[in-house]
Amino acid sequence: MRKNAFIKVLLASLFCVLALCSGTTQANEKKEGGEGSSSVVALEPFTVNLSSFDRYLQISLTLQLGNPETGEKIKAKMPMVRHAMIMLLSSKESSDIQNSDGKRELINEIKEKLNQALGLKEHDGVTDVYLINFVIQ
Repeated sequence: MRKNAFIKVLLASLFCVLALCSGTTQANEKKEGGEGSSSVVALEPFTVNLSSFDRYLQISLTLQLGNPETGEKIKAKMPMVRHAMIMLLSSKESSDIQNSDGKRELINEIKEKLNQALGLKEHDGVTDVYLINFVIQ
C-alpha cells in the first residue's frame, strides 16, 4: 500500500514539473454582445495536502478576467496568487469540496481570494473560475 501512495505522489509531482515547464498561457476572446474583450489565464496546477493531511488535492484551473490588463497583473503578482491559492486549498476538507455545491463554493472563494491578492474588484479582476482538473486522493 505504501508503495502505491509513493507512486501516486511521484506521478503527481512529475505532472506538476511538466506543467511548470509549459508556463502560464493566456488567450483573448470576445465577450458576448461584442463589448470589448476579456482574457482567460490558465494557472499552473496545484497539488496540496488537504487540512486532514490524509488526502491531497490536485487541481488545474483557468481564470476568466474582467480585462486583458489583469493578466499582466497576475503574472507580476504570481507569488501572491499562488500563496493565496495554496492557503485556501490546503484549508479545505475533502468532504467539503467533493460535491458540486462544495465546488461552487470553492470557486467563489477562489475568486474572492485572488481579487483580494490582486487588489481588484470582481468586474475588473477574476470574474469566473473554470475547473480543468480536480482530483482528490
